[in-house]
Amino acid sequence: MKFDLELTTDKIYSHLIHLYQLAKIDNRFVKEEKRYLYALGRKNGVTEKEVDEIVLEASEVEFHEPDTIKEKIIFLYEYIQMMLVDNKLDEREAQMCAIIAERMGLDRGLVGSMTNSIVTAKDEEKAPELTDHELSLYINNSEDLL
Repeated sequence: MKFDLELTTDKIYSHLIHLYQLAKIDNRFVKEEKRYLYALGRKNGVTEKEVDEIVLEASEVEFHEPDTIKEKIIFLYEYIQMMLVDNKLDEREAQMCAIIAERMGLDRGLVGSMTNSIVTAKDEEKAPELTDHELSLYINNSEDLL
């Protein structure tokens, strides 16, 4: 699902870098993670070549925190997707997602809720995707997430 977000180039690059860093926390960067990173890049107007260049310059890009609750929820969902894209739940990746949630001012419990949603979708052989309806529920109950 493509949501209407007005993201700056710096924010997109920062998000892609942090997704990459999350993927590498288990000391591996597998093809599923690379494909997912490329897909998110394309979704945000960044070519695969540009994603590769961004990743090479990873240490030079500062973290740009999402501004709105909508951005925060979408970003967190994408972090969790990256964590699960290789069908392995690594405790270090889960811990990092919880830290990211907290850093963005969200409740750590949201990580578990979103993880369960994604795993359930995969178990039912559906494409795990944050729908407009789910996003709306998260946004409209944002006081419960902070």
